[in-house]
Amino acid sequence: MYFMAYFDFRELKYFAWLLYLIGIASLIFVLFTGKSAYGAQRWLQIGSFITIQPSEFEKPIIIIFLGYIASMEINDFKKFAYMTFATILPFALIFKQPDFGTAIILFIIFIFMVFFFLNIKYFMTVIISSVALIPIGLKFLKPYQVQRILMFLNPQKDPLGSGYNVIQSIIAIGSGRLFGNGIEKSIFTKLHFVPVQYADFIFSALGETLGFAGVLLLIALYVGILIFIIRTYGMLDNSFGKAMLIGIFALFIAQIFINIGMCIGIMPVTGIPLPFVSFGGSATISDFIIIGLAINIYVYREEINISI
Repeated sequence: MYFMAYFDFRELKYFAWLLYLIGIASLIFVLFTGKSAYGAQRWLQIGSFITIQPSEFEKPIIIIFLGYIASMEINDFKKFAYMTFATILPFALIFKQPDFGTAIILFIIFIFMVFFFLNIKYFMTVIISSVALIPIGLKFLKPYQVQRILMFLNPQKDPLGSGYNVIQSIIAIGSGRLFGNGIEKSIFTKLHFVPVQYADFIFSALGETLGFAGVLLLIALYVGILIFIIRTYGMLDNSFGKAMLIGIFALFIAQIFINIGMCIGIMPVTGIPLPFVSFGGSATISDFIIIGLAINIYVYREEINISI
């Protein structure tokens, strides 16, 4: 984050293509030589102790690359075509791993940039096309992914199977009441009733131990980050910086809303981490890179534009 905060964001334009190609190469490399775990092949083993997840680093890369395209001095049709193809390739490679959650985040970043930087007709084209392709897309989902979607609609249908995680998470959060039970008395957290409570379902542990007041404070901190991004956007004249801020805003609001939503049963379980809270090295580093980029844009907000 510190490095990104003081690396002039305008110069990233010159490295956008290189970063994009490195990201695509790493995703392809994962499919052939990646390490498998939990039924997915998402990680690269470096040495004996280091494991990285390239799909997480694709988030800042796609923000930079789509921002670069959005700031180009070309017509909207070309921008839309370039942005679409630039998103489809990493989306498909990440979906193949499978990592449906991260693929959805890339798609959300793409939608936000299209909405804010292109004619509204292109945004409507994306929405209508996406809805029309849902039946086809479902055929490419793994059985457990389809089951997760079905259980979102009614988790009580399989309370000891696909609906177990969500049901236990809701109970754990509810048991925290207003001020939480504390670490010692948080039975659901201590006895691991909620699976993967250190990562995807970390919000359930926070809800039980800290209660409504504690999670409200966490949400307030997230709102502070989002307000900082919005204010920086309003101060900026640089189109490249504005586009990246839209992508950063989309990333954080999507991850926060989806993760908390799945923990309280209003969103399907997709395996999206809670920023700066969920356990995970690659995801945490990626989030700090992205927030560092937002700080960078704020630091250089009054500088003149660099055009290519």
